[in-house]
Amino acid sequence: MPNDEFYVEEFLSGRKEAFEMLVRKYQNRILNIVYSLIGQDQESEDIVQEVFLKVYHHLKSFKKKAQFSTWLYRIAVNTVYDFLRQRRQKITKDFTLEKIATSYDNPQEAYFKKEKEKMLKIALSKVPLKYRTALIFKDIDDLSYEEIARILNCRLGTVESRIYRARQILKNEFLKLSAGLI
Repeated sequence: MPNDEFYVEEFLSGRKEAFEMLVRKYQNRILNIVYSLIGQDQESEDIVQEVFLKVYHHLKSFKKKAQFSTWLYRIAVNTVYDFLRQRRQKITKDFTLEKIATSYDNPQEAYFKKEKEKMLKIALSKVPLKYRTALIFKDIDDLSYEEIARILNCRLGTVESRIYRARQILKNEFLKLSAGLI
């Protein structure tokens, strides 16, 4: 299977289908990132479309100093930040960390799993965006610290401290929720 650079070159030489291949490869990842950051279905889909429109119009400016995926993720994060700045809205509590299987042997187990996921969503929504973004890239998208630093345009130490801080805040918020303090 051809790599991203192949599709970029093909698109730049006039083959529109090559861009479609890039969209197919990355649309779900970008949607997951956007949804993780803002937690709203319709707005997330609109932002993903905006991300790919930006990529389509600016692909010729891609300098290949970084991987295409890093460049794409950076555009996605910036687009989300722009959206949040324009709307000045808070992050909602909807965030899916894991899908809960629909069939359980024990209905009580299913209930507690759903409650735990609900509490985790609420706790995650209380993590400030700059920390949450780094945490999502690390723990959900499994990116390296170096990739995250390139995407967020910051130093490696900053990424490490943001992820550490996000985990601490998430843990504290989750503990408050599970103790019934919120």
